[in-house]
Amino acid sequence: MQSYALVVAVDRFAVPRQTTPPSMIARFPRGAVAALLTLALTLVTGLAAAGRAIDAEPMQGVKIRIDGQLREWPGRLLELGDTVKGSGKGTRASTKIGYDDNNLYVVLKIFDDKIVRTKAADDGEDHGTLSIAFPSPKGGFTTHDLQLFPGQPGKVAGAVKLAGNNVAGAKIVEAPVKGGLEVEAQIPWSTFSQAARMRVGLRGVVSYSDADSPGSIRTVVATGSGRGSAMPPLRLEAEQALDAALIRGKGLSGRAAKVAYGNVAEDAMYERVAVYDNFLTVVGPRYRGGKEFYFGELGISGAKMVTRLDLADFDGDGKDEIFVQKRLGGSDRFREIVTVLKLGADGAPWLAFVHEVGIKTPDLEILNKVTLSKKAKSEITIEQGEVEGVDPAEYKEVMPSDMPSTLLPWQTVGKRVFKWDGKAITKSDEDAWKPKMTGGPGAGPAPAKKTASAPGGSEPAAPPKPRPPSADELLDRVYALYKKERGAGGGKPRFDFVTDVHGDRTPERVLVHGKDLVVFGKAYRGGTSFAFITIGVADPKDVLDVSARDLTGDGKAEIIVRGVLHAKASKALGGDVVDRQALLVYRVGDAAITRIFAAETGRALGENSIIGAVAMEPESKGVSIELRAGRAVGWTEKTYPFPQDTTAAGGLEPLLLPWGDTKKKRYRFDGSTYVAD
Repeated sequence: MQSYALVVAVDRFAVPRQTTPPSMIARFPRGAVAALLTLALTLVTGLAAAGRAIDAEPMQGVKIRIDGQLREWPGRLLELGDTVKGSGKGTRASTKIGYDDNNLYVVLKIFDDKIVRTKAADDGEDHGTLSIAFPSPKGGFTTHDLQLFPGQPGKVAGAVKLAGNNVAGAKIVEAPVKGGLEVEAQIPWSTFSQAARMRVGLRGVVSYSDADSPGSIRTVVATGSGRGSAMPPLRLEAEQALDAALIRGKGLSGRAAKVAYGNVAEDAMYERVAVYDNFLTVVGPRYRGGKEFYFGELGISGAKMVTRLDLADFDGDGKDEIFVQKRLGGSDRFREIVTVLKLGADGAPWLAFVHEVGIKTPDLEILNKVTLSKKAKSEITIEQGEVEGVDPAEYKEVMPSDMPSTLLPWQTVGKRVFKWDGKAITKSDEDAWKPKMTGGPGAGPAPAKKTASAPGGSEPAAPPKPRPPSADELLDRVYALYKKERGAGGGKPRFDFVTDVHGDRTPERVLVHGKDLVVFGKAYRGGTSFAFITIGVADPKDVLDVSARDLTGDGKAEIIVRGVLHAKASKALGGDVVDRQALLVYRVGDAAITRIFAAETGRALGENSIIGAVAMEPESKGVSIELRAGRAVGWTEKTYPFPQDTTAAGGLEPLLLPWGDTKKKRYRFDGSTYVAD
């Protein structure tokens, strides 16, 4: 089976929070962007035929005099090198676009010894045109043609028109130069209704129409052609950096495979969320000051493996979350998952929801139906869908423990609905259905199978997916015996499921009562006794999650616990409580439960935290566990108050720090415990 990695992270909340590693919030000074763009342009040929992108100059804080003189404009002007009409002989012009929070600026340098103008300022006179297209969050573009009519000093005033009407608040001034004119125009962003929220993903073309006489346009030269999405990009500063540093810098496809527009961060301005090859990107005019962009690897083999990108507001705060449905693996063998990313206060996405929704191998295909309902608080519905080539008796695919698994056709769950519960996106409803087939993992006790130790045996079958215990699996007398011998109080267990953790294929009941992890079953220890181990937390509520998965490759599930450990910080750190997030793995033996792996995966003190990550990757036998350096919130390398642990601290493998020398550390099962490579 082709391996795939499911990467998760744990913090002091029950919801994993992480950027999709490796990821970056990238910032580039203006000079660095210009240098990267210059290098990128030298590597690209054939730009004139396709039209040239226009990189707008950020002019916030620059004192601009609209006087027709271009002294305050840095860099070179862009040649209008495409001839759209006529021969182009004798007509030359170049341009530059600038912008600040309130205005868009257009500069034209025109080489034309005869400027044809009248007071009418109509289409048949010498004029420049800025064709600018704004994308719509619902799809498509709206294109505006802004006409710029230079004046004739002392004779005719300049004019800025849109749809035949003078633009309120606009300015245009020309200054004669040898062989023609230099023109400056200032246009309020408010001229375009879409610009109130949309200033990302723009498209633009600047053209100059040269007339021999009023009503007779002889030649039109431009930076490109087309309408709407067919026009070249008109990029503001952060988009220029994204193009130069990521797209061209990493040799990615220049055309995004998936694009969505919405308000995912900060103020009311829209951001552009896009997939380029293996990367998810976020960029916007106000996102992190309009000078930075985010990119993160999606862990996919190519952009075609993203089947859906959408934006929806799940928590009702007016900001959209990022919905990504993607396939991990190759075209003939993959796992499909749905993730929801929510941007934190620092602008970096963290994982708010993940669910497996599809399994594909050369022999079978199970694809759940996924519906995203966009409401005041959006919901995700996952239900039984397409099935092909599935034999429940032969099904041996590994079930993920890091997320809910694909709904399998022999399970009695027909549909699950997930929505925001105040802290996370969790299951809010579940519908039962009558399976179209029976048997298979997770559908109840399976027929006995040969094991590797049996003559002529095969590979051990995967343990069934954890599920609630049936009436005859509750074993109330054994549970009562545990509570009596341990002096445990009443109340229901916080976690309670059955799966195969020991012995034959008869499933065992696994539960957490208080701080105890307890195992018993009809075939475990004769069905008359139990095994337990105390999880080293201060309070039962510090056990955040309990799941099961075969990690060692013996066909029996190990028990995976995620929890938080508390310790009081030193007086130098204010005496506050330090929260250490932990991943604990337990194995069930004949008479006892033993811990075979423990690691610190996050640390928090007050508002500051380190959020690590864990990947579980299938090997030829079993699963390896890889700790990965994650990200810091609040802390920096200089302000982090703890030393880097190099060995197990408090029985936990050390947390990997974002600025540490070790970025990844892998552990493999050696027959009795997990050891570092």
